[in-house]
Order: sequence, then C-alpha cells, then structure tokens
Amino acid sequence: MIPPALLIHTCTITHRAPNGTVDDYGVPGVTTTTTTGVACRFVNPGATTRRLDIDSGQVFQTLPGVLLPAGTEIAERDTVSAGPVGFDKTYTVKSVKAIYGPTAISHLKAELEAVT
Repeated sequence: MIPPALLIHTCTITHRAPNGTVDDYGVPGVTTTTTTGVACRFVNPGATTRRLDIDSGQVFQTLPGVLLPAGTEIAERDTVSAGPVGFDKTYTVKSVKAIYGPTAISHLKAELEAVT
C-alpha cells in the first residue's frame, strides 16, 4: 500500500458509467458520480515529457499523472480536477495502471491529459 504521507494532494474525480439507456441518436446514456477530497499525489508536472530508450533509440512521451490509493474508483475517460497549484486544470484520464507491491496492489497511477 502506498504510504499515506506520500499522498500530499487532494482531487475531485468524476466517474462516468453507462446507465443502460440509449437516446434517439443511438448515444448511450451515462451516469456520473463525483467524489471530492480524494487523497492523491500529482506527478510529472508540466505538459508531456519525452523519454529516450537508449537501447532502441525510440522517443516516448509520458503524460502527467496522479497516484491514488488501491481501490479508488477511476477509469479511462473519467475526469480529475481541483488539484493543487500547477495541476489546477481539468484532466481526462487516458489510462489507469495498477502498481504492485510485494503481495498486493500498492496503488493506482492514472495518466492524465489536460482538457481545460
């Protein structure tokens, strides 16, 4: 488990889930659930960062991210907002990865892309 002392920020997560309905245009309906005050840690400030793989010579871009306790309800296309100075934008979640400890999931890392 990620030590609580490392979760120095809080954020708001808006989770979107299909509700089983479809409108007249075939667009599925969604239900949103907003959770405020989620303990987290924003990482990799700024826009994208480029990283070079020395062996292959390929350049990869990494996105800003947020670390969350294991069990936090978050998925791709959710939004994360109300972060600290430097992360006080609204972000959409591009991917969520489980980070494993020795015997269980330690925490989650969500890669973010700024939308406002």
